[in-house]
Formats: sequence, structure tokens, C-alpha cells
Amino acid sequence: MKLQRLSWAGLKVESNGQILLIDAVQNYQRGASIGPEKPFQFVENTAADVVLITHLHSDHYDPEAIRAVLKPEGCFVVSEQIATEVTNDGFAPLALALNIPQQIGNFTVTAVFAMDGVGDKQVSWVIEADGQRILHGGDTMWHNQFWQLGKTWRHFDAVFLPVNGAVVNIPRVEPSPVPITLTPIQAITVTRLLHADVLVPIHYGFHKEGMYHQFPEMEAEIARQAEVQNVKVQWVEQGNAVAKPVEAEQV
Repeated sequence: MKLQRLSWAGLKVESNGQILLIDAVQNYQRGASIGPEKPFQFVENTAADVVLITHLHSDHYDPEAIRAVLKPEGCFVVSEQIATEVTNDGFAPLALALNIPQQIGNFTVTAVFAMDGVGDKQVSWVIEADGQRILHGGDTMWHNQFWQLGKTWRHFDAVFLPVNGAVVNIPRVEPSPVPITLTPIQAITVTRLLHADVLVPIHYGFHKEGMYHQFPEMEAEIARQAEVQNVKVQWVEQGNAVAKPVEAEQV
């Protein structure tokens, strides 16, 4: 697999000329307007065979971008939990139940349990191709199924996890000081529980005072926890390729 980090939580996966996108958003100035001010531009030069989303938040689901990049014969895949909402947006998605692998072209995709920090419907995605396996965690928070996922899958070449420990104060959610995404120590621990070769952090780099607070000294804390738990971390700027996990440096 060839892996390219897009913006925020977005990921591009390529296998033998076929392209799969996960949480690929280009316009973040919608909904809660959470995400980078200058996102990586991918729509004009991307034709996707498969598109996945982890959930419906506007920083993970961009209907206009999906319509622009998905090939006419392409497949838009969602969890069955959100199929109705996506259908109401004019799509004809392939809706998958949890833990049921689905072969789509060169890729095998499996929706697995995730927990959203504000109670919305969410999954993580396991993607397999070319003898490799990755997990994309959307913006999951800590939950008690990580142990079971580690037992079920036994090994991942890389995991893409939110690391920003976001504390939010947004209109539809009662304020809480509890982070709604994984904190640095949680993301490092999840990487170890999933027996992953490397953590590639996603879902970080946005902070808006009074509304969306990123975990303080996030990068330094990730480095500390990675050393304690002997976990490899590979930081990848938006638009850049992800190196092979064996090339990741200990931080």
C-alpha cells in the first residue's frame, strides 16, 4: 500500500492503481468549522475507487468532495449506523455492519467499534491490501474494546489515531472538561494494545480559544509516552507520503 496523509483526519490509500480515501475533507469551513485553515487540496487530481467515512461530523464528511472525487463506478462505504443519513444526502452507499469484512477491488475493509466523544455514531476502519493492514480511528475517544481489537487482529503495520485530546465548548454539546478524542497517553497505549508497528498521528493542529482546545504540549507528551511504552511514532505533514512503518523513527 502507498499511504498519503491528507488534511486533519484524511488519508489516501493506493493499491495497484486503485485509490481509497478515508475522511477526506477539503472544505472545513462548514458545520462547526473545525479543522485547518489551509487544507491540502486533493479534489482536482483525485479519482477514487472507494471512499470511506468514520462518521458524519463536518471535519470528517464532505459530501461535495466525495461527489467530485468518486468514480462513477466507485463505491461509497459507510457503517450501517449512518446509512440513512448518507442516503438522504443523495448517495447510494454500501452499508456495512461491524466486524464483517468486505472485499472491494484490491481492498478489504472492515468497520470496527469506535466511540464518539459526544455520543454520535462512529466506527474505525481496518483496511487490508498487499499483505498489509492499517487502522484508521477517525476521532475516537478511549473505549474498552481496544483490548479485544488487539486480540482479534493481532498486528497492524500502522495505526492512524487522533491525538489532540480535544476539549470542546460547542453549541449542541453541554460543556465538559473531559477530552472527546484520544489524549497522547491514550493514543500511545492504543498503538501498543493493537500491536502496531507505528502510530501516525492525525486530527491535530487546530485550537480555538473558548471553543476547541487541543491538549497542551501535545507533541512533547506523545514523545514522553512513546519512550515509556516503547512505541514508534511517525509524524507526517498534510500532503506527504507515509514512510513504510519499518522506517519510522523512535521519538
